Amino acid sequence: MPNSQLAFTVRKSRADGATDDGHAMKQHGKQHAVAPPPISEATIHPRRYFDASPTFQHWNKVTCADVHALRSESGFQGQGIYFHLNHPIQFIRVVGLLVEIQTVAGGKYTLLTLDDSSGECLVLKIKSRDLRQSNEEYPSNTEIDNVDVHVSLGHTTVLLNSAPLQIGHVVKAKGTVDFFRNKRQLDLKRLFLVPSTNAEAQAWSETAKWKRDVLSKPWRLTQDARDKVDKDILRQTQKERDHARRKQDWSRKVEERRRRHDEKAEVKRKKLDTIYNAGALKGSHIISAPWD
Repeated sequence: MPNSQLAFTVRKSRADGATDDGHAMKQHGKQHAVAPPPISEATIHPRRYFDASPTFQHWNKVTCADVHALRSESGFQGQGIYFHLNHPIQFIRVVGLLVEIQTVAGGKYTLLTLDDSSGECLVLKIKSRDLRQSNEEYPSNTEIDNVDVHVSLGHTTVLLNSAPLQIGHVVKAKGTVDFFRNKRQLDLKRLFLVPSTNAEAQAWSETAKWKRDVLSKPWRLTQDARDKVDKDILRQTQKERDHARRKQDWSRKVEERRRRHDEKAEVKRKKLDTIYNAGALKGSHIISAPWD
């Protein structure tokens, strides 16, 4: 075979190969575009999806040690949002034995220390209301309606549903995570007395079930669930826009009615002025000063 013909054959073969490779690369690229890599089960989902989680809007039944083990994640500091695996958590429920009661900051806060035998204790913080600067009536002198705190001669008495709370009582507490001197505590929102050992066993059973059924595995958010949340957000956004537009239209109509009313009133005033001034003497509208 002549060299020129051989060279042509080689070039054609390479060109055909390049065409096939290019086609294969395009097909490979299309496959990647259609099927993105799956999201890790431990992925922290965007904030807009948190309401779809089984933990974010619920009281999470955990132990004191679990509260201290919650993680902070970048982008969520200062928002009261913490994480167990990839579960977003803001509301906590704990059950335990009351081992200490103290008042600090001149009576502004009352601290209850809870021990649930998990290896960690947890402080429950109660905020007192400043009733001296308010004329309103409240059911209690704290921010928890069924909890009152009285301090006399350095002794603190905590009343739960009007009954004194004692060291050794078992209580059920609900609140949000707070910090004091880099130590986690619970900003108390609700407090209940656990009346019996059966009730305590039931509470611990609820905690075990919640940890087993919910917290033991990562939160998996399906694409259908994502799409539903996104549609709900778009629907709510459109609803808010429509409301804002209707409010603007209403304000514009009110302003237009006010303007027309003022114009009619001005026309009426001018007509009355003309009628009243029709028979007046020339220059009678001028009032001379006494010294003129």
